[in-house]
Amino acid sequence: MSTPLIGRNAVVQYVSGGTGITIGYAQGVTEDMTADLIKEFQLNSDKAAVLAAGNKHFKIAVDKMYIDNTFGAVMYGNQVVDFVVGPAGTSVGSPKITIKNVVLIARNNKVDQKGIVGEKITGEGNDRIVSVF
Repeated sequence: MSTPLIGRNAVVQYVSGGTGITIGYAQGVTEDMTADLIKEFQLNSDKAAVLAAGNKHFKIAVDKMYIDNTFGAVMYGNQVVDFVVGPAGTSVGSPKITIKNVVLIARNNKVDQKGIVGEKITGEGNDRIVSVF
């Protein structure tokens, strides 16, 4: 993989056969987790009998992202990727947040000889895993 053109606080991985291959780097990653609200009422009651979280949505926004030219299809072909974010760096014991199976929805790309630099990228994944490096 060639040298990234931007700093990083997240690694972009393409998962193939259960193994994550690092294909790029991201900067300025923000995450927005929402859940559908399930609310059921009983007759003659003004209080909800059931109040629970339903389907969860894991949306992300990225300020800048570098993808190696070899994996340019990820930016254009709607391939799913994982974002591995290290908010305190990647040293042992630091928190690690992985947003799984992210589909990139909107992006603004600049193509370079070494890779693709995307700006203002948004996407949505189907899971969030918190662990440590």
